[in-house]
Amino acid sequence: MRILVTGARMWYALNSIRLLARDGHEVFAADSGKISGGLYSRYLKGKFIYPPVSEKSDEFIDCLLAKIEELKIDILYPTFEEGFVISRYIDRFRGHVKVILPNHKNIEMLHDKWTMTKYAESLEIPVPGTVLLKDFEAEKYSFPLILKPRDQRSAQGIVKIDSLGELKKLSGTLDGSRFMIQEFKKPYQICTTGLAYEGKLLGNIIYYNIREYPESGGVGTCRLSIRNDRIDSYVEKIVADLGYSGFISMDFLYDDVEDRYYLVDVNPRMSPGLLVAYRSGLDFAKAYVELNERPETVSLPSPEAGNGTFTTALEIGWYTSTLFKGKFRKLKGFLRSRKHLKDDTWDIKDPMPFMVVLFAMAYSAIFGPFMGGQAKGFSLGATYDSEKFASKKTEEAHNEKKEVI
Repeated sequence: MRILVTGARMWYALNSIRLLARDGHEVFAADSGKISGGLYSRYLKGKFIYPPVSEKSDEFIDCLLAKIEELKIDILYPTFEEGFVISRYIDRFRGHVKVILPNHKNIEMLHDKWTMTKYAESLEIPVPGTVLLKDFEAEKYSFPLILKPRDQRSAQGIVKIDSLGELKKLSGTLDGSRFMIQEFKKPYQICTTGLAYEGKLLGNIIYYNIREYPESGGVGTCRLSIRNDRIDSYVEKIVADLGYSGFISMDFLYDDVEDRYYLVDVNPRMSPGLLVAYRSGLDFAKAYVELNERPETVSLPSPEAGNGTFTTALEIGWYTSTLFKGKFRKLKGFLRSRKHLKDDTWDIKDPMPFMVVLFAMAYSAIFGPFMGGQAKGFSLGATYDSEKFASKKTEEAHNEKKEVI
């Protein structure tokens, strides 16, 4: 099979490239940024750069379709939010390439943290108490609270608020309908990565973050697989109710006092759990290819617990941040905790992507603050924002012109 992996800057895209190539496929990769680790893998048959996925959405789609025809691609394998854009234009891909993605309306509902929270609540899945910023009434809540945007990723824009005065100071310039207030839960995060087809969850890996960057709570830097029937049931409930197909990833916060798992985020895409799953007996990359070819034959085993991965570039960020904050106790056992875990970017037979990922994350750490934040800097040109779609801007301009006439 000739397979095109998009979103090549993500380390789980790199994992996918390596796994697919080792299965004997001809693998191609693409991204909107040149400094993308997956583009430098020795396992590739070819690579290219496409336009920013939201800012130049029409050009992005045109580029993908042209390359799919030119390279004779059999299967399209999106890994990050470019898949959200492809899903919006999915009719243009039919008959040209095989791809499995969630319904675009479901993507938009799940990607929006407010609509996702309300939806999960309707299914009786535990979620923290949540209200839009514009509807917040201080007397109904106790601090600390969490202020978060509805449509970001990688913990971007999330702030812990300790007092009403602090909230008023921060919220003065914010759009009250685009931000929400949520009950504070201790940042003990448990994540999932699953693969579903037509409402059936075929496989799901659950893992907890041993460490996160920033160390106060954020993106997992070191992960270990676990078993948890309750979380599996929550993921299955959403997949079944939506008739969901494709990769799906979720984040929960565990409250040990209440013994409850609170759903706080759903990403209708792949996540760093891909390699954790592989080490635990779930080969999602192979299963995705088989789903596109022979969906009725796909069967995945129950994953094993106790397997994990770490991301060196993120681990360096965690260690440096913790060191400079003087939290030396947290550094104890750092190396021991990674024993028997696998680095999800390093491969002695394919070393160049590791160096590129390390450079990209260092670059975003230094220059990210000038681009709206480190995570935003790293994902520039790769994220979903329908407000920036070229077609939407043209439609809005046309409507404005009609109103003037």
